[in-house]
Amino acid sequence: MRPFRADLHIHSLLSPCGSLEMSPHEIIVRAKSRGLDMIAVSDHNSTLHCELTVTLGREAGLTVLRAAEVTSAEDVHSLVILPDEEATLSFQEWIDSHCAYMPHNPDIFGDQVVIDRDENIIREIDHFLPAALNASIDEVESAAHSHGALFIPAHIDKPSMSILSQLGFIPDDLFIDAVEVIRSVPNLLFPVIRNSDAHIPEHIGRRYTDYMLENASFDELSKALKGEDGRFIIPLAS
Repeated sequence: MRPFRADLHIHSLLSPCGSLEMSPHEIIVRAKSRGLDMIAVSDHNSTLHCELTVTLGREAGLTVLRAAEVTSAEDVHSLVILPDEEATLSFQEWIDSHCAYMPHNPDIFGDQVVIDRDENIIREIDHFLPAALNASIDEVESAAHSHGALFIPAHIDKPSMSILSQLGFIPDDLFIDAVEVIRSVPNLLFPVIRNSDAHIPEHIGRRYTDYMLENASFDELSKALKGEDGRFIIPLAS
């Protein structure tokens, strides 16, 4: 085993807040240049760029995990990291079935486009992707785990769109695989990780977490979050 460096919260140009420079190809190039071993593409309420980025990552020797940053009815953002393509397709169907379909204005919020490997636009999303789903945080957590995914409340020390800012506490009955922080390392009973939450290429890898793993994969990450079989999160600096 050895340390593997991961940034599991990266937005592509599909997210309206993401720069149009954040193509899957550019994400891979930047991640490699920053010395990352594993990344996750985690667009707002969407997994539509996951498979292309997984393919490009595999060709470049970089592990890419499938993910989404899901917004619950309480406006809580959580990372849902999925185990495989089948689970990702099914989870996207679940997202779509709980989507509020709020009309999107690209002139105000930015473009929401899906591209192919040649960076041609093949689809534009006409509903506002970051809008809250018609599903509570408990329902998001349950759906994530029913798909074999990891459930990680995002940027919990952020003053908005976090579980602490929106609820004021972490419910005891919420099954959490880890929590993501930006700066602070809170005294919690959950594994704590950091990611970049990158929306522009220059921010990829600005924050990351090192894990002791056998290889860069979903299964190994899952073991590290649980502290199983000698896998673990290398402690974050305060």
